[in-house]
Amino acid sequence: MQVQEVKDAYGSNQWMDWLKIWIRPREMMRHIINKPTNTGVVILLLLLGGFIFAMNKAASDSMADSMPLDTLFITIICATIIGAIIYYFLIGGLFYWVGSLLGGTGSYRDVRLSLAYAYIPTILKLLIWIPSLILFGTENFTSDTPRMDSSDGLLITYLIVEVIDFIIGIWGIFIYLKCLGEAHRFSAWKALLTVILPLIISLVIVFIFLVILNAI
Repeated sequence: MQVQEVKDAYGSNQWMDWLKIWIRPREMMRHIINKPTNTGVVILLLLLGGFIFAMNKAASDSMADSMPLDTLFITIICATIIGAIIYYFLIGGLFYWVGSLLGGTGSYRDVRLSLAYAYIPTILKLLIWIPSLILFGTENFTSDTPRMDSSDGLLITYLIVEVIDFIIGIWGIFIYLKCLGEAHRFSAWKALLTVILPLIISLVIVFIFLVILNAI
């Protein structure tokens, strides 16, 4: 019996969790929460998800305009590791606390697991990044894109990639809120409030601070 339980927790069903979370995120999140924590999978999700997030950030900020490509990738790797720790422990703790204030009953562990597994849609973007790096190279991270601009085929391909990335991103937000909501056992709307409330409070604090500075 014990061997079977370990197999259920860490065996072939893991991939089924990754697939079903796309269409039944609450059901699969509850299934994941009720199993023993698979630390290896959690670390993999955090690192891959964080890496893709850092890549997207570097691309949107055109960071290769101000640094060599090798330095950029070293920066991305460092940001991935540091960001994974902050995201899992600090952001997880923040969403646990705020969610609890809103009536959530999830544990700190449950909330952290929801944040890790909500990275699954982001990881799918790796399938987009691989051909994108092959086709567009450094121009993924620069504001000037002469090679892409000179080729209608590359430009159309880039637009298609952007549309796919946008669709995955929107669906990923839906899954993110469903997973966080299930961890706290409340609605996705409360999960949204759990996410945006700290941002609103932070903006208010910054605004008050700037007003005080201007008044001095």
